[in-house]
Amino acid sequence: DTPVIINHESIHIRQQIELLVLPFYILYFLFYLIGLIKGNAYRRIPFEKEAYYNENNLYYLKKRKWGSWMKYIFKKP
Repeated sequence: DTPVIINHESIHIRQQIELLVLPFYILYFLFYLIGLIKGNAYRRIPFEKEAYYNENNLYYLKKRKWGSWMKYIFKKP
């Protein structure tokens, strides 16, 4: 569903803006490496968790607080 995909990617854009792009990709890669050790690497990335948990809520970005991705660091995939 196109609006859901656009919302998912828009959440990533907001995350990148918050982290000034380069740190976003560095952290993304580090979380991915940690996930490789624990298994299911992609789904363990907090940026992806936030985007997947909220992609169906098309109003999420209107109410999302700065740094919301951090709440997903220890949340189970």
